[in-house]
Amino acid sequence: MVIGLLVLTAIPTVTGVAQAISGQKTQKEREKDANRMKKFHIDVCCEAQSSRTTELHDKRLVLRDDRVWIGPTEALNPCKEGYVAESFFIEYPDNERVPVEIGLVTQVQDDPPLLNWIYVDKDTMELKYGNKTASVAHHVGPWDWTEDEEGIVFDGHERFTAVEDPKTHKWQIYYDLDDDGLSKHVPNRTKISVSLERTLIPGA
Repeated sequence: MVIGLLVLTAIPTVTGVAQAISGQKTQKEREKDANRMKKFHIDVCCEAQSSRTTELHDKRLVLRDDRVWIGPTEALNPCKEGYVAESFFIEYPDNERVPVEIGLVTQVQDDPPLLNWIYVDKDTMELKYGNKTASVAHHVGPWDWTEDEEGIVFDGHERFTAVEDPKTHKWQIYYDLDDDGLSKHVPNRTKISVSLERTLIPGA
């Protein structure tokens, strides 16, 4: 269940603030900011030598029960496995964080259209989504893209991991913050390293 969400109609206000802040930036920086706000789906790339690779490679991320899961290939909304993430980058609104971190926003439902932040749970390392109240105490960024602007990184790294739910055999996305194979957080579950890639949404 999505708790206390960011309303999509607030986007013009958020965009206006971002544009005002970027007023002091160079043209190149402003163009980069505009590109960051282009909406995209998040697709999974898995090059692991495993018999399970086909369950992960080229799949698309979906949102369900406050967590981020691996859904069908090229999934679009509506999707029975969850809401297909439609995301973009923007500064996370928290004056306590210096410097300001780039956050990852996603639409989480159509009716009414609402936005949430994707973040890394500080206790479990799961990728989750929620409003500012739900996310502010956790790792909300910095999110960014790779040099070619195709891949997604968190805190400068691509330590994303697919973790199998032993009951449903569905795959959930975690982030290996400590770079230890998530040994402390999910020691007895099947884990496969993956990378996440941006697929721009035409006309969005």
